[in-house]
Amino acid sequence: MGKVSEWKASYYCNSTRTWVYGHLIIYTRCIRFIEDKEGTDCLDFRIYYENFFKLKKETTSVFFAAITIRVRTDKYWFSSLFDSGHVFNMIEHFWKERLFASSTSDTPCNSELLNILHDAQNTLTSTGRTIQRQGQQIDSACANMNKIHNDLGVAETLIYNLDSWLSKWNLETPQVHIDVPEDNMPIEKTEYPIVYARTHKEKHFPGTLMLSNKSLEIFDVGWSLDISFTVKEITEVSVHTPWEMTILQQSIGKADSSVHLTAARLVHILQTLQVVFPGEINYDEPPDDAGDQDLDSEMFYLQEGDKSEEDSIGVQTREKDSKMVTDAEAAEMGQVLQDMRSLALGIQEEQDRQLQQLDLLSDSVDKANERIRTDVLKINELT
Repeated sequence: MGKVSEWKASYYCNSTRTWVYGHLIIYTRCIRFIEDKEGTDCLDFRIYYENFFKLKKETTSVFFAAITIRVRTDKYWFSSLFDSGHVFNMIEHFWKERLFASSTSDTPCNSELLNILHDAQNTLTSTGRTIQRQGQQIDSACANMNKIHNDLGVAETLIYNLDSWLSKWNLETPQVHIDVPEDNMPIEKTEYPIVYARTHKEKHFPGTLMLSNKSLEIFDVGWSLDISFTVKEITEVSVHTPWEMTILQQSIGKADSSVHLTAARLVHILQTLQVVFPGEINYDEPPDDAGDQDLDSEMFYLQEGDKSEEDSIGVQTREKDSKMVTDAEAAEMGQVLQDMRSLALGIQEEQDRQLQQLDLLSDSVDKANERIRTDVLKINELT
């Protein structure tokens, strides 16, 4: 398990009803809070993405920005962050990627019930990916309709001015036909969810990386083009960690342009980039704290003060050739059900949002058709 980033933060301890200061660390499979205190009673717990029910931005009783994570019946409060929006975007990105990732647990699935649960989880994961792509297409259609209405506004202004000018003259407009060759060369594009910023120190925002054999484009959450690079003009690609890289574009007479990316699927991005990028990709030396071996062996989250349970879990063994559901299989079932519940809630929220977007899109299309019919009639009168 790799360490992605770390920030100073405070955590609200329910048992003492006080804010405890420490460090919030993001890993690829969980988040971790470590108290700035030495001793055996130091707070050190982890919350795995599989156990997330809800992630929200909220404010404390004194109006400080905070990030809340609901896990089962508990709710965790984190505040005193240098930029809560940046931290929220990072956690949300790795949470979503973990939910959509296929289950690769090492726990043996001996029972038929567990196999059924895994099949249902895979089906729900596939549905979630389809719903996500559908939502992106709807958002893109809405953005295109806005551009169409803007273009119609310009066209109507030109038609009105042309009508005013031609009404004073009796001119015959010759019909000219121009043959424009069509470029049917297919260009395959690949989409990747990312969190990006111009530099490493700036606030990162969620977006989508669109990579093709000619260009590298980054769209924001509203599917508006924010950053665009031509592959031939990219001068340097530096990979800092398995989840972070920087792309630099340098041109003579122009200011340097760069973008810093953080992505859970950076390995897949690099595989595509190595094919289309003509230059060499530079790999930095990984930091000493890029991984945490202790976290690799722990597939559960710790409650406050549950360290005695952590010691006892390691000595438990499974009975061989047992026809009953073992503790490991029961834990696996619980984890799969939690993933399915989180996915189902996310799909429901996304469907509600898409239905609202479709209603707005339908109304916008009707208005655009009416404006086009009116403009066509006006143009026919002029010709």
